[in-house]
Amino acid sequence: MLDPSSQWDYERVLMAWAQATLTDELWKKALATARGFKVPGFTVYQAVCERLEMVNRIVEATECFHEMENRSAQALQGKEAKWAADFKYRCCGRLEAVGDTAMNARRYDEAISHYSAALSLSPTVPQALLVKRSAAYAAREVWQYALNDANEAIALDPSWPFVYEKKYVALRGAGNHQDAIDAFETMLSKMSQSLDPDTRERHRQYTRTKELIRGSIQEAIRESPRMLINTASGRICNKSEQAAAFELLPVFTELISSMTTHVNHARIEQEVKQYYRYATFSHKWEASEPLFDKVINIVVYELEDSPTHDKLQMFCKIVREAGFNWAWSDTCCINKSDHFVLQEALVAMFKWYEGSSLTVIFLRGVHSPSQHGDLIRSVWNTRAWTFQEYHASKVVRFYTEDWTLYRNLDIPNHKDSPEIIAEMEEATSISAQALMALRPGLDDIREKLCLASRRETTFVEDAAYSLLGIFSVSLPVVYGEGDRSLGRLLAQLLTSSGDTSILAWTGKSGSFNSCLPTHIAVFSQLPTTHIPPVIERAEMDIIAARLRASALDFTLAVKLHDRLNELPVPLFAGRRMKLPCITFKLGPLSVSRSASEYVFRAQTAALGIVAIKTKENLSSLGSLYLVHPWIDFLLDRQPVGRVTESIYEENIDCRFSSISDLPPYPGTSNMTSAVRQSSATRSVSHLGQSFHRPLPAPPQYSDVASLRPPSTISPMDKEMRALRLIARLRQPFGALLLTPNLGNAYSRVAAESLITVQVEGITPTILNKLVDSVHILDVL
Repeated sequence: MLDPSSQWDYERVLMAWAQATLTDELWKKALATARGFKVPGFTVYQAVCERLEMVNRIVEATECFHEMENRSAQALQGKEAKWAADFKYRCCGRLEAVGDTAMNARRYDEAISHYSAALSLSPTVPQALLVKRSAAYAAREVWQYALNDANEAIALDPSWPFVYEKKYVALRGAGNHQDAIDAFETMLSKMSQSLDPDTRERHRQYTRTKELIRGSIQEAIRESPRMLINTASGRICNKSEQAAAFELLPVFTELISSMTTHVNHARIEQEVKQYYRYATFSHKWEASEPLFDKVINIVVYELEDSPTHDKLQMFCKIVREAGFNWAWSDTCCINKSDHFVLQEALVAMFKWYEGSSLTVIFLRGVHSPSQHGDLIRSVWNTRAWTFQEYHASKVVRFYTEDWTLYRNLDIPNHKDSPEIIAEMEEATSISAQALMALRPGLDDIREKLCLASRRETTFVEDAAYSLLGIFSVSLPVVYGEGDRSLGRLLAQLLTSSGDTSILAWTGKSGSFNSCLPTHIAVFSQLPTTHIPPVIERAEMDIIAARLRASALDFTLAVKLHDRLNELPVPLFAGRRMKLPCITFKLGPLSVSRSASEYVFRAQTAALGIVAIKTKENLSSLGSLYLVHPWIDFLLDRQPVGRVTESIYEENIDCRFSSISDLPPYPGTSNMTSAVRQSSATRSVSHLGQSFHRPLPAPPQYSDVASLRPPSTISPMDKEMRALRLIARLRQPFGALLLTPNLGNAYSRVAAESLITVQVEGITPTILNKLVDSVHILDVL
């Protein structure tokens, strides 16, 4: 029994006792052995607490201290109070340090235990411990406890920014995303008000990351449609609303909060692009489609029942189930009452489908079980707009009327399906390889017109407007202009490309220009028989050898070649076309008539007797001329539009020959020599050009002088080229029939049948006439 009245140093004895009893035993058992000690209870507890602290049993020391506090009948005073304060301070610091070590080692339960023990000692400033324990709870995904600690720390010090970060983490983990975003924004606000340099720097880093994400968002939606349907909410969103939607996502604040020291640009781009993927809809329009004015103020999923409303709703649901947040339908996502918006949409639509991650194709009238041929016969495969929608889209899936996959083809992309490929080949009469090879731009103009010629439109103008994306051109949209829209499109294509195959058709002239048709169906024939087929090299060598052995006047042949080679490309300025060509004046007409048409015959100097079949009575017209406009064929060169780069001013030889010395001819262009010799730059349309650029100004004559780069040709090469020209000139070709119009202009007399003619012989007299017959005509 320990007696404090003795001479023994009981403090030393107590410490020795504590050391002996606490070696292997719990502190409560050690205290049980102290019963009967004639010393104050505080002194015994003090010895146990200090011994436990000494051997790093800090949690037990804390528990022992709390028991001492609970057993004390009154508050500690004097030395005892001072010892207690010092002890708590030391233990609190050591507990926090051990907790930090455990946290770094991901021993989260141990960290929580030590932080909790430290907090039980009532530290003067507990906020840091609460924040740390909140982080440990969050790491264990105990979200409510993490939130409780964060809220308690905020109550103690609302100005401390980083406690809001812990609240944000807890709320985000608990799925309370809106409150989480609010907590994060509060943290940023508090940071901006802080006087601490480190905190301000961290705020600047957060702000920079936020602006980088916003920039990535703008880049992601820059080329996407102006309006998109949010498939989660069912509401139509404009660009601002689309951009704001990402900032409401947990990933937005997570990206910002995770990039305080290093910005992961690749991850930002990946997350943003993934979110803004969108799907497009391809279908045939029907009566009572849900339009923009109706849907803009309501939720798509709440539209009243109807076949067209159900169609839109099912499209959005399928897109949502496929993992896409955004959808676009041409019915409700274009404000057609806004002319600018409509213009933009018609021009950009090809790029929108091309930029989509999925195009859902709805086959109205095709029921399950679907079978081979249903796609070929579907009304969807007859529409003009669906041609570009399918062609532009990279990934498509076909659905029947009851929204099952066409022919049960459950594969990611129906364009990869042999069954679909076979049906599309049959439907278009074009091989899959050729169809896939078509690209937007001015290449393969005739092939694209041929594909479009089999398609139908509700509005006449859409025959042209549905092709703007296919050709990468922009035109003012004017519904109500009728076939002038097709004329304006073809005029721009001819001016931009120089491809005269656009003029190779039979049928009725349109209202825009007599050389352009009233309907796109005239281009259904491919290849066109107006332009002779290419002469194979072996056959050309044989023909050239025969010509060389003949009495051909090489001087005149070379002169004819030079005249043709100096011609500018054809172009339109407004409705007037400048047409380079070889002309043949017809002599007096003789006529015979059948039940359905006239047959006119006339003599020409170079073509002999020609026959023209037409429903129009040519006898009432004045002079008539047949023209050979296929200059590119004669010279075996590609249209200008097929080059891939612009031809700049410095690349054009100022010594290039003029055609101002052509002999006078009724209607010959009044273009000046300076105009013809102009070295203006011509930029060819390219795939991928921005559809948001201003519409180009109408071309001036000076823009279309000889645009082909000159070359130095040896006399021998000139002779060979002249021989090949004569060989091609001897081939039968489809001529255009022209008659003088008002002033110095001409009009094409459109015939229902091809006017096939052929230069009969190449004598010096005929060569002279051909040289004198090279002209540039104004055609209205």
